Amino acid sequence: MVMIDAKNIKKQIFLMFIGVAFFGAFGPSNLKYFWWWYFFIVVVGFGFSLYLIYCCERYILLLATVLSVAICIFPYIAGSLAYLIVSDYFDKGDPRSVAIGIAPITIVLMMFLVILYSKASFFPFECVGNRVAPRPKRIVNSRNYNLGLISGVSTLTGSMFLKSVGAETGGMFVVVACTVLSVILLFYVRHGIRGLRTLRIRERKMPTPYTFMQIDEIREARSRWWLGRLFKWLGSLRQSTGS
Repeated sequence: MVMIDAKNIKKQIFLMFIGVAFFGAFGPSNLKYFWWWYFFIVVVGFGFSLYLIYCCERYILLLATVLSVAICIFPYIAGSLAYLIVSDYFDKGDPRSVAIGIAPITIVLMMFLVILYSKASFFPFECVGNRVAPRPKRIVNSRNYNLGLISGVSTLTGSMFLKSVGAETGGMFVVVACTVLSVILLFYVRHGIRGLRTLRIRERKMPTPYTFMQIDEIREARSRWWLGRLFKWLGSLRQSTGS
């Protein structure tokens, strides 16, 4: 699991927002009002990202948001592409096109529910009072690989494959690949999903919600950021107005 602290909270949340804005544009653009909904979600997502960076102190909310975005990206791409492919054969909005389009999302959702409600074998969080941090992973022997080189070779190989098989066959390959990657990602973060559910059950019985282990450092960093001071001032102004 990702350690959220004062040094990387901005990076993690902005990467999440960029992922939503970038991959969201690859949706079923032939649907009516798609771009209106896309820009609406981007604006709301940007505002919520600012809240997570400069205001949020709830550990479960922030980590669940990051995990949800990471899990949803691949099935969203798979479902959108599947819908666009089959909509060439059926009318837009045809029930058959919709059913095929939501099939990858349904598969991933069912896998998620199985993981969420299955018995946990490992609790990936360390709790001290109401403060939470991910347990450090044990370092095992591994080789160092150049991730940039691997990504570049994979991209080049994938583009060559798509050109060789054609757009339609390549599109179906991407649908299957994104669905498989979603299932693999779910398996990889299965302990985090179950752990967040356990934390949420415990939190309901607590007087204060779970927060970050490094919350003091995060508050100090927010007090140095001008947007953090602005949000804090707006919050105090709202409290004084409410009282």
